Amino acid sequence: MACHSRSNSVPIRSHYFVLKLEEELNKLRAYAGSSSLTYEIMLDAMKAVGDVYECINDVLCMSSNQNCLSQSQQRRWIDQELEESIKLLDICSTSRENLDAMKCYIQNQESAIRRGESKGTRSSVKDLSNLVKKACKDVKKHNSRKNESLDGGSLACASVIMEARELTFSLLQSVFSSFTEQTIEQNCSKWSLASKLLYKRSAAYKREKMDHVLDLASLLSNVEGMDSGLECLFRHLIQCRVSLLNLCTL
Repeated sequence: MACHSRSNSVPIRSHYFVLKLEEELNKLRAYAGSSSLTYEIMLDAMKAVGDVYECINDVLCMSSNQNCLSQSQQRRWIDQELEESIKLLDICSTSRENLDAMKCYIQNQESAIRRGESKGTRSSVKDLSNLVKKACKDVKKHNSRKNESLDGGSLACASVIMEARELTFSLLQSVFSSFTEQTIEQNCSKWSLASKLLYKRSAAYKREKMDHVLDLASLLSNVEGMDSGLECLFRHLIQCRVSLLNLCTL
């Protein structure tokens, strides 16, 4: 990157951070460009976002970049990134709250099926459907604003950071949109059918009941995986925010 190649004194280790960031960013680009996200891909994508921001923090801490980005003419860009970091932190916090609520409803759903409570089952299906839609809507409403212009000295480093942010906004929206579709279409319809079968005490009902319990366990595992990915991303975003704040004191 231009910001690093300008000095021959930059340690080899510093170049590793830049190359690592480019490698992780390429993964993020691939996930963001995917037309179909399975649960497995969603979880991998969440991990990739966290890895990107871990690399960004390493790059921000490089002395060559600190010299470039701590210049007074870059203060507007730093202020912008600090503002945008708040948006991403808000998305993480809100999304985790929604996922926690989903966990609760999934567990209630499982208990209702085991007890054979039709009313509780139908209610939980509707509540879960509303929750996943809300999670998707909450992510969509956080829009990244237009980037400030930068001078050539720090453009290479800063442009990568801005691209990572834009990809993160886009990917989180895609992940929650896919999660919404798959959760509602693949699971809620099944559980609604199960609630109708609760009045029947046949062998078919018992098999159906066990299948739905297993579906719930799988969904709960996926929700927990997404929550874990968001928790990791939240930590790395905090670290990046601290690094940006430190640039203001240089």
